[in-house]
Amino acid sequence: MALDAIFNGPGSEAAEYRPANGDPVKPGVRVIRSRPDQAIGFGQGQVIADTNTIDVRMSDVPEPAVDDIFALGERLFRVNADPLSDVEELTWQTSCEPVEP
Repeated sequence: MALDAIFNGPGSEAAEYRPANGDPVKPGVRVIRSRPDQAIGFGQGQVIADTNTIDVRMSDVPEPAVDDIFALGERLFRVNADPLSDVEELTWQTSCEPVEP
C-alpha cells in the first residue's frame, strides 16, 4: 500500500503513543512530524507562529485525543487540539506541543 511506503520512507520515524486515558502504550507507531508556519490573525495583521504536527495512520492510532503523548526518541509531544482526519480517513493530523521530560 502506498501509505505504508510513505510512513516507512524518508521523513518518517518510529514513535511511542501514550494515551492520556490510561489505555496501554503503543510502541513502534510510525509517524511523520512537520513544523509548518501558521498565520494567525491578530487585530488588523497577522502573526506567524511555529507549529508541530504529527501525522499518524488511523490503523495505528484509531482515536488520538487531546493530552495524549507521542514519544519520538527522547522528545515528547503532547496533542493540544482535536485531531483532523484526511479526506480518505486513513490518517490523523495532530497538532502538538513539545513537552519537557
